[in-house]
Amino acid sequence: MNKTFILNLALVLTFWGTATLFSGTIFANTVSIYVAPRGTGNGTKLKPFGSLEKAKDKVISLRKGGQKGNIDVILMNGVYYLPKTLILGRDVGAPSGATTRFVAAPGAKPLISGGKVISGWKQYKDNIWMAKVPWAKGKAFFHCLYDGEKLLPRAISTEQFSVKNEATSYCGTLKQRYEFSFEPGTFKKWDNMQDIELYGGQKRWVKTYLPIAELDLENGKGRWAIPATYSMGGRYYIENCLEYLDQPGEWVLNSQKGILYYKPKSGTPGKNIIAPMLDELVRVEGVTDTSLKGEREKPAEGIAFEGIYFSHADRQKWELTDKGIQHDWTMWDKESGLLRFRSARNCSVTSCYFQDSGSDAVRLDLYCQNISVQNSYITRMGGVGIVLCGYGPGKKDVNRNNRISDNHITQIGTLFAHSCGIFVWQSGHNQIVNNHIEDLPYMGIVISGVRRRFFAKEFERRGLKNRYTRWLFPDGTRELIGTIRWDEIHLKDAEDWKAFEPYMHSRNNLIAYNEINDCMKVLGDGNAIYTSSQGYGNVIKYNVVYDLLQGSSIRTDDDSHYVTLTGNLVFGTHNPKGISLKGLNIATNNIFINCYMEGGGAGNKVDPNATIARNILYWLDNLKPEYNFQDSRLKIVGKGLDYNVYYCKDLALAKRKLQELLAQNKTKQADHNSITADPMFVDITAGNFDLKRKSPALKLGIKPLTPDIVAKMGCLDDPFIKRWDPNKFLRTDHPERRKK
Repeated sequence: MNKTFILNLALVLTFWGTATLFSGTIFANTVSIYVAPRGTGNGTKLKPFGSLEKAKDKVISLRKGGQKGNIDVILMNGVYYLPKTLILGRDVGAPSGATTRFVAAPGAKPLISGGKVISGWKQYKDNIWMAKVPWAKGKAFFHCLYDGEKLLPRAISTEQFSVKNEATSYCGTLKQRYEFSFEPGTFKKWDNMQDIELYGGQKRWVKTYLPIAELDLENGKGRWAIPATYSMGGRYYIENCLEYLDQPGEWVLNSQKGILYYKPKSGTPGKNIIAPMLDELVRVEGVTDTSLKGEREKPAEGIAFEGIYFSHADRQKWELTDKGIQHDWTMWDKESGLLRFRSARNCSVTSCYFQDSGSDAVRLDLYCQNISVQNSYITRMGGVGIVLCGYGPGKKDVNRNNRISDNHITQIGTLFAHSCGIFVWQSGHNQIVNNHIEDLPYMGIVISGVRRRFFAKEFERRGLKNRYTRWLFPDGTRELIGTIRWDEIHLKDAEDWKAFEPYMHSRNNLIAYNEINDCMKVLGDGNAIYTSSQGYGNVIKYNVVYDLLQGSSIRTDDDSHYVTLTGNLVFGTHNPKGISLKGLNIATNNIFINCYMEGGGAGNKVDPNATIARNILYWLDNLKPEYNFQDSRLKIVGKGLDYNVYYCKDLALAKRKLQELLAQNKTKQADHNSITADPMFVDITAGNFDLKRKSPALKLGIKPLTPDIVAKMGCLDDPFIKRWDPNKFLRTDHPERRKK
């Protein structure tokens, strides 16, 4: 999907079939309320309301007055600056069969902004300007600054500084997550020390902003205001310090003095310098009941958004009360993002733009059901594109049956580099289909829950024998532990996955027809599609992945079982790792072009009873000496590893490689029916991966990727094959690697 897609769609049916939404058309039986940024009237087209709050109040009045049909709040062109989060509750929602829509007027591009335009600039020194912002304290302290739609970089040190602690293990103590030591001269007695943050960390999969609580400059000791995710030292940049305000475009906020400093590239500040005032812009929220029975839970319903632009929420602020979900890639039930659903159902987002903001774009938190996010464009987010975040391990499973479809998600994680395009955590029975996710510092799609290692203390307390004794996370750990609903969990065997699985709610998700490319551009240990500790029945099918810079294209990680990976098309353009498997999973009928299969390393390994069969591994050139069709960690798989087709340009070489695999797997009887042969694609250079009638792959029972399947990969109006170029997709520029 490109940026110029048409905002005013024709008929859109939400996938659960409970509401019919019309875009760009006002029907006679619909009550219409008009709003404009400079409106001064009573909500008519000629005299629109001047704020979204007034339009909301009118909707409430109409609903209380007995209006049971559709209500359209029509946003005319312009920027709607929100002084506070717009909360849309049950009194705004619609009864069954009706909708309350917030919709762009025909031809309009209304922007809802959480920002405040900064004015009153005065020259400070050396082309640095200053403006008074006495309100920018506490919750109003902002971490982003924009020149219109462009995120301006905060002042940052030119080099990284080493920070150390006394951690002796991966988990360490809570004290070791707060305290650090540093070399003399790293820090000085700056007058806005409470505003300064360190950015970085030693783990390949997470980067954090850590504010400083105190410093002992004489002894080289410090303490962070919030704990790090792990017991971690590493190398950090210093941000938001006036001493490092030396590059055009940078800025610094001194909340102690209430002054914003800015060094504009143009020499003078423009008239559209915007600071975010809000952590979230719009929240659809009913009555939330976190108890198991949820008897008081009353979700908001029937609220839709169409053709609206959202921008300028602040970067997510980590606080002592936060509970992180996997690796702190985002926070659980957090007030952050541009549009958030919390205790909501039967709602939709269609043809909206989410851009230029410091945190997540769209969140579906806690109870969220039958919510559709479709045909929208998400770009330049500091955090995650779309988050589906249910309750932690326990019996409360109410985040489900949502649909994320036909969205273009790009340039995510501009601030939190560990952010991914779509993050499904403790949420199941969802459809994640026909999305295009590209140009990310980290991963594309994540489906996860809570690994068993986070139950280690409880296992010990209950006297359960387990292999997690080295994973004793300290009390107060932010990541995951605080989300566990301990009173609802009854385990008698720490090793029995089937007993553990009922508490993992990311089950039966369909991840299909997505296009994912140019991911893993900054961080390591990640993938285009990733699963970890989810429940039964997830299906990953008919996705296309290419131009992945690091990691494997598709990976099932720790405590990941019963995932079916089928019909995926993977190109090893930059990276030769096609798939990485741990656990008891099924991988069949996938096509790997210029890439290989591997087993998992750290944590648990691939299960001997896994099924890795009827896949095609096709190399257009010859295998380098350091490559094979699969790595040695798959050798523990038994008869389930079989009926694969292995091909490279030199068939004699391919046969030798297969003999190596047979020798490697001889005790497990793997690959005994696999062959080395040309699978006989109809025309691979033209992007036709169908198989000719005489293909030896068909004789092995391999199902072809027919042109009609490939044509559905990616966004509906811009499928992957539409941009097919053999010089791009069939090339190999793998880095040299040591022999597997």
